[in-house]
Amino acid sequence: MDAEFDLKHLRHFVLLAEELNFTRAAERANLSQTAFSRSVQALEAGLGVRVFDRGTRSVHLTSAGQTLVARARQMLAQAADLAREVEGLAQATGGMLAFGASLMAIDGALEGVLPKLRAQSPLLRLDIAVGNWRILKTPLEQEKIEFFVGYPGALAQDPDYTTFALAPETASIYCRAGHPLASGATAPLARQLRDYPWANVAMAENLSARRRVLLGMPPDAPLPLAFTCDSQTLLREAVLGSDMLLLTWDSWVRADVRKRALVDLGSRLRPKLPRDVRLIDCAIVHRAGRTLLPAARKVIELIMGPGVEGAGPARAATR
Repeated sequence: MDAEFDLKHLRHFVLLAEELNFTRAAERANLSQTAFSRSVQALEAGLGVRVFDRGTRSVHLTSAGQTLVARARQMLAQAADLAREVEGLAQATGGMLAFGASLMAIDGALEGVLPKLRAQSPLLRLDIAVGNWRILKTPLEQEKIEFFVGYPGALAQDPDYTTFALAPETASIYCRAGHPLASGATAPLARQLRDYPWANVAMAENLSARRRVLLGMPPDAPLPLAFTCDSQTLLREAVLGSDMLLLTWDSWVRADVRKRALVDLGSRLRPKLPRDVRLIDCAIVHRAGRTLLPAARKVIELIMGPGVEGAGPARAATR
């Protein structure tokens, strides 16, 4: 037997099993008694087994019917769950969305986005991977995440990826209050930065070349990096407790600068820091040719603003 289950027939089977009366069951199904009876007969024909014994005045489940009715209810419940899940995916109101974000994006591009998303899609479950572009490239390739937000790295020029350029994040050089470079009466010189160890998260590779130019260093000279870490807590602790210089985006340390725990040394340097040195590219990156989930498109629209789909993808600028 090659049984095919029609959900409509299964619903009618369950209704008749509950009512044990064709007239009442047909009314609940909004069908004529004749049409309802044909639906039950079609189910039995498809199953190859009788599920009801019909008398002139009564209807009873057969042994086979008693066995199958519980499974029929289970299948109908699963079908309803699936329908709700599909509707949630299509309307971006439910289901699961996995995407990635860099530390910089969390402080910048994603600020305020998740509360708005939660308000619009309260049943949507989120799984957010945090890391730099090298870390997030692997789950993106494996389709474990839909997209990521952050510095795009080499993916900005890779035809296998599509990038939506976002406003670059401004960055600067910070030190603790009381640092020798921040305590003098005269503005510190850029070349003096070479005399102190640096700390930063993994940042744009092309910033390294610009840093050497700024410091008057040969192109192949090693930078005075002493501490590279993706933990903002550890970086903050190290900089506040030493003479390390912190290179990072402004939004992360804004509160510490306001409290005067950290000093924006970059704004005091002479010569003044070139604008391109103070900008870090940020973009939304996803696999080219892949159809994004509606929930992913909603997040992107919240980040970029209305009309993102009409604007089309744009390559992130390389600085």
